[in-house]
Amino acid sequence: MENPTNLLEYFKSKTQVDVDSLDIRVSVELGPFVDCTSNQADAYTELLNPRHADLLKKTAALANEIKAHYHSVNFEELAMELSVS
Repeated sequence: MENPTNLLEYFKSKTQVDVDSLDIRVSVELGPFVDCTSNQADAYTELLNPRHADLLKKTAALANEIKAHYHSVNFEELAMELSVS
């Protein structure tokens, strides 16, 4: 096996590494990872970034279109779920 160039590469060679971030750049720049998840606070914080404005507009529009199919979910919850999926 080739010698790892840094500690992250070493860990990847010995175990499975996951990343908890919604910033896709982390996965692209440092991956691949076996699992990429985030908690709700991370998701909310990342979606506040202005670069996600277009995503939020699109998911709000989609949530508005499909809301009738999800009676037990309020609009905000549906839009948030769509934004992070």
